[in-house]
Amino acid sequence: MLCRKGKALKLTVDHTPERKDEKDRIKKSGGFITWNSLGQPHVNARLAMTRSIGDFDLKNMGVIAEPETKRISLHHVHDSFLALTTDGVNFIMNSQEICNVINQCHDPKEAAQRISDQALQYGSEDNSTIIVVPFGAWGKHKSSDTSFSFSRSFVSSGRWA
Repeated sequence: MLCRKGKALKLTVDHTPERKDEKDRIKKSGGFITWNSLGQPHVNARLAMTRSIGDFDLKNMGVIAEPETKRISLHHVHDSFLALTTDGVNFIMNSQEICNVINQCHDPKEAAQRISDQALQYGSEDNSTIIVVPFGAWGKHKSSDTSFSFSRSFVSSGRWA
């Protein structure tokens, strides 16, 4: 996610078993999709994403590590930072919430720690990793908005099943 003029600009689409292209690749490779009690799809009843760097035992079931990429032009006068997050963060906080929290921080290290801590505090039970890459507009778009969508955390946490 890129923060441009204080607004989150999502640069990727999550690779979930709900996407037709992802589901088709999993099934073609011999894998299967199941849904948990919250209605969330999982690859082979285990993995919420269809692309993973790890999970080696699922590679022969269509889980791949290949990213989808796109090019954009950076505008250092408007672009504050790039936030690279894992699904443990994204399932708990939406892109604008992440952008707002990071915009309140003094430096990228503090920002990464705060986002990771918040994801865990709000119930993430998955890898909650974030890398924050600052750009020219770092610190120019301070946000006082700290709203959070609690419905996302309840739906995404397996503890509520």
